[in-house]
Amino acid sequence: MADSAQRSGDRLLAQQTALARFGELALHSEDLQEILHDACRLVAEGLETGLAKVLALQPDGRTLLVVAGVGWEPGVVGHAVLRADPGTLEACALADPDPLVCADTEAETRYRIAPFMEAHGVRSFVNVLVIGADGRPPWGMLEVDSREPREFDADETAFLQTYANMLAAAVDRLRSGDELRARAADVERLFRELQHRVKNNLQVIVGLMQLQSRRATQPETLEALRVVSQRVDALRLLHDKLYLAGDVDRVDLGAYLGELAGTLLRFHAAEERQVRLVLEMRRMIAAPEQAAPLGLIVNEFITNSLKYAFEGPDGTVGLRLEPARGGEARLILWDDGRGLPDQRAGGTGMRLIDGLARQLSARVDWSPTGRGTRLSLLLKGPRPA
Repeated sequence: MADSAQRSGDRLLAQQTALARFGELALHSEDLQEILHDACRLVAEGLETGLAKVLALQPDGRTLLVVAGVGWEPGVVGHAVLRADPGTLEACALADPDPLVCADTEAETRYRIAPFMEAHGVRSFVNVLVIGADGRPPWGMLEVDSREPREFDADETAFLQTYANMLAAAVDRLRSGDELRARAADVERLFRELQHRVKNNLQVIVGLMQLQSRRATQPETLEALRVVSQRVDALRLLHDKLYLAGDVDRVDLGAYLGELAGTLLRFHAAEERQVRLVLEMRRMIAAPEQAAPLGLIVNEFITNSLKYAFEGPDGTVGLRLEPARGGEARLILWDDGRGLPDQRAGGTGMRLIDGLARQLSARVDWSPTGRGTRLSLLLKGPRPA
């Protein structure tokens, strides 16, 4: 009697240990097949039967596929398909939420078992449902089979039911994760499509302004159209960078601002002025909502330099982007032209720069460089790549 109690206690301890190990796997693993296989292995070991399987209910609600198992010959797991027709074990199991227990299949008259179970000599089993979440139909079944007639007691049935409940939680977790990832992929796809359309629309606007510029006869009108066209083109270049990189929420700020500066100088190359561009751009990542105002600031600074800074045909414009203390970023724009006027606040471009800097909550410093102009912006957000 004492030996029997000892064996029973050892078996219970082993089952509880196996449950704890499986619970950790079911909570953290992202591989459903691994979870299902370990469930079969552990319940077969815990109940000392050598046979176990998981059946997944298919979308038609009447067909079950053996998706995992231990102890079966090749050709069963992943292949055996069972129909829950009247008079079958599967139909009875699906119709009753309680565990289905059979002590001896040869004495069973309520239902018939699958041919592959007969071929493997199954004489007894216990079957529990893997419930569905939020009122959904059952996900499937977990079943332990034995080649010997056997009475499965209440503790053993509860042990198997606990595994089935853990399986249900794992399946629901992974299914929810798959649904969230699918939704995220849809949102990203739609946002990329939106970025593409915005880029195309900005290109159309630039084209229309260029067309109007060719028709304009007044110098003031021509200049106004050119200024606005450059601002729109700065935004178009940003969206182009986002679309080509495949990232809808981040942009390489150094590459974007450097390319924008080069484009502006090429745009003004026909003015018979040899302006050199100096770039010292660290690779830093920023959100599009920060990159857009910074692009407009670069556009305004360089445009103003090209229009007002240089008295002769030569000059230099420079950009520097670098990390600063406290996780901030510093953007410096400079030229070696005639310098700032005594009364700086007046031009539309410089007022726009100050307004965009406030929008970014950036600290702005306008300072002379001995010869020329220097604008420094210190802001949070951009980070080294």
